[in-house]
Amino acid sequence: MTQNKFRVLHTDPDNLGASLDVESNTLAQIGAELISVDCRTEDDIIEAGQDADGILNIRAPIRAKAAAALPNCKVVVRYGVGIDTLDPQALTDNSIVIANVPDFCWEEVSNHALMLLLASAKKLIKLDNWVREGNWGRELLYPMGSIYGQTLGLVACGNIARAVARKAHVFGLDVIGYDPFISQEQADEVGIKLVPFEELLERSDYVSLHTPLTPETHRLMSAEQFRLMKSSAFLINTSRGPVVDESALIEALQSGEIAGAGLDVFEKEPVDPDNPLLKMDNVAILPHTASYSDNAFDLLHRRVGEEMVRVLTGHWPLNLVNPAVREKVALKDPT
Repeated sequence: MTQNKFRVLHTDPDNLGASLDVESNTLAQIGAELISVDCRTEDDIIEAGQDADGILNIRAPIRAKAAAALPNCKVVVRYGVGIDTLDPQALTDNSIVIANVPDFCWEEVSNHALMLLLASAKKLIKLDNWVREGNWGRELLYPMGSIYGQTLGLVACGNIARAVARKAHVFGLDVIGYDPFISQEQADEVGIKLVPFEELLERSDYVSLHTPLTPETHRLMSAEQFRLMKSSAFLINTSRGPVVDESALIEALQSGEIAGAGLDVFEKEPVDPDNPLLKMDNVAILPHTASYSDNAFDLLHRRVGEEMVRVLTGHWPLNLVNPAVREKVALKDPT
């Protein structure tokens, strides 16, 4: 019987609704065995990952405690873009490479953000519910702003936000953005005018969030920020739920401080059934599905396996999240 050369732990058995066949087949090419264990805590990961050479991660936390207690782990590959389940510094300190797949869903999430914008602008939820209740007519239309000629403010201007900007111009939207990490020259490539954060909030008819979740961006949108927004403005969030102070958002919506919201993510997921947002017909709500299409997720499942194979066979991943680990680990250029 052939002994497996590597052992890879998959920490989330639901695997984003897919089987593990794609990952298993990719890893089998290098003699790697894929084990799936339902890990909810760092202790779960420590117990399941003692002999793991690598970890495929979706939701389970891997922070300082786990990073220091995984003696064989060489790499953690995170499904998707965000790395908020991980502590990059702790993993780097323990010579563990982090990879992700940042580009699998740029088009999907940007489309999703614009869908929520359009649904908000055209009162889709309110009018859909009204017709289903047996009504007809135009009584609920006023007030309804335009889309053409209005201002879209992008909070963070990374790849997804730039895709939103490129598409938003087709609808005749003026696009402004806030991002201290890019230059105006980079923003000019997709027609974004960079402005200070407060100015963006004051000017925008639609504020679309695209920032990663970090200690600095936690509850970036709170009561003070909602007070700066127009009473006719909408908040769109396809980034991470905790970027928004949800209680402050609820208060802003209930008081009429802002007009509505389109939300794909929430501070607590799944959403509590008594969450007031669920009862508001000026809020479009979706279950954290912005990144999904069949094609995008087929690509994601293949790419995480390929990144794992690269590192386990002695190569750097294509998408290295913690470049400081290069000082601790000697690997070849990616293939």
